[in-house]
This record gives sequence, C-alpha cells and structure tokens, in this order.
Amino acid sequence: MKKAADLLPRLAERVADLPRHAPTIVAVSGGLDSVVLLDLLHRAGFTALVVAHYHHGLRGTEADRDRQHVSQLARGYALPFVTARGRTRERARQRRETLEEAARHLRRNFLARIAKKHQAARIFLGHHAGDVAETMLFHLARGSGPRGLAALRATAPLDDTGLTLERPLLFFTRKEIAEYAAARNLTYVEDTSNQSPAHTRNRLRHEILPALADAMGFDPAPAMTRLADILATEESWWNDHLAARATQTFIDLPDFRAQHPAIQRRWLHAWIKNHTRREPGYDNIEQARQLAMSSLAPAKINLLGNHHLRRRQGSLFIEFPKGKRHGR
Repeated sequence: MKKAADLLPRLAERVADLPRHAPTIVAVSGGLDSVVLLDLLHRAGFTALVVAHYHHGLRGTEADRDRQHVSQLARGYALPFVTARGRTRERARQRRETLEEAARHLRRNFLARIAKKHQAARIFLGHHAGDVAETMLFHLARGSGPRGLAALRATAPLDDTGLTLERPLLFFTRKEIAEYAAARNLTYVEDTSNQSPAHTRNRLRHEILPALADAMGFDPAPAMTRLADILATEESWWNDHLAARATQTFIDLPDFRAQHPAIQRRWLHAWIKNHTRREPGYDNIEQARQLAMSSLAPAKINLLGNHHLRRRQGSLFIEFPKGKRHGR
C-alpha cells in the first residue's frame, strides 16, 4: 500500500488511550467513511467491535442493499452484526420533525440501545473533516455561536445516556479516506440521496465548499476542523467554569450586572438550560439579559416549555409549569 494512503498510524495515535479489548460499537452505514473506519479499527487491534447498522426505512431497495452489504462486511471481519429498521416518516409526522431530525433521533436511540445491550461504553462514528466543515458552515449561516460551530467533536457524550461518541476520522479529509479505500480494495455503497440538491448539506458539500476551496486555493476543511477543535476546547472550559452558577436556584442581580456581557450570556445560557432542559436561543438570552439589567416593568418574560423568567427583589428566578421542577 502507498504510504500516503495508509491512515493507520494516524488513527492509532488518535485512539491510543482507548481500550482495545472492551466491547465497542461501530456504526456502519455501508458508505465510504464508515467502511474505512471499520477497516482501520480492525487493523488497529479493536477485538470486540460490534457492527451496528440502522435502516431508516426511507430508500426502499437501495437501503436493503446497504444493510446486506454491511452484514457481509461484518461477516468478513468475523464481527457480530446488529441492525434495526425504523419508521422515520411516521416519527417526523407525529413529532413535527424534519426527516433528518427524525432519522438522527432514531439512529441515536438505536445505537444507545445496542451499546447498553453489549455493555459498551463507546460508539465509533465515521465523520471526517468534510463533515465538520459542512456543519460549521450550516451553523454559521444560522448565526450560531461557538457551541454550534464546534458541534461535531472528536469525543462527545451521547445525550444523557452516559455513553461516549468517538469520531477518530475527524482530522482526515474525504480525499485521504477515498485513497485509503482504493489502496485497501475496500467495497462500499453509494447513497444516491447524498447527491440530491434538495438537501441543504448536499448543496454545502457539492457547491459551497468546492467554491470556497477554489477561492482560497486549498481545501479549507482541515483548517476548519482545527478551528472547531479549538472552539470545542474553549466550550468545555466555559462549561466547567459555569457549572456551579448553572445550578443556582436564582441569580443574584448585583453580581450578574457586574460581569462582562460575554459572561452574562454564557451564565444565562447554562443556567436556563440546566433548569428548563431546553436550549435557549440568542433572542431568548438577550431578552433575559435585558430583564436582568433593567429595573423597569415588565419583570417577567416567557421561556421555552411554558417556563417563565421573573425578576424580583434583586434576583432572577424561573417559574416552572404546574407540577414540574427543572423542566422534568
């Protein structure tokens, strides 16, 4: 194999601290990225991998083909294979989600169930630098802050499950991954929906990122991945720094008003999210900050989930819906 196409030493470095013989889930769609990830993890000595494939019930016979291909891959590596099929359209309709949102929730729930069944603490995903760049552009266009720009992280918790998501390919480009697959003669399937311009991410992948690379004269994905890593590290510091303040029953207004606006915004976000279990947006945070900084009426604003934020006697506190505490 060409040395340039052998990503194993780089992957081994990124997973050096992870246990090789503990049960570990690897999510495999059958596409290029996840097939390469499976091969690299197997070569890196992960002996207790469980290959997990989720069928979203959206693409008919093409999705059936994908599941069959992943099953054959698992058999070739002598690894256990688990799969499930979901009703993505039904969930999207019932919960008023987009198909992408419904698919993501169903897939994550499936992976969490499989991990717990196999007593695995980690789940490997095949995201790469191009996915980071797409995610960053998507959130940038929507006005997200550092949290959104660093949404794809090399290591991250899976919601509140206690499980960890690992993305060891995050610093690899798609070109490098494709070269590795060719050098290793790996077979993978193509999801034709990934070419459809109907999806925002596809337009970012096939139109915006190539135009940006052309304008810059180089592939910006690695640099954007480094930026996301920096932002994720700083976000982690903020979370630790504000952990105690996020759990306070109320916010002392003299203390709050003495802080820099950057701290005020972070403080309010962490505090509101912790108590309501909802993700407050920029407008909600700014309304809350104005309420905190003012002494004028009104002294109450609405929050998500039928919660209310009130100012009284030098303090901010949250009113919960009847019969609920902390948004539960």
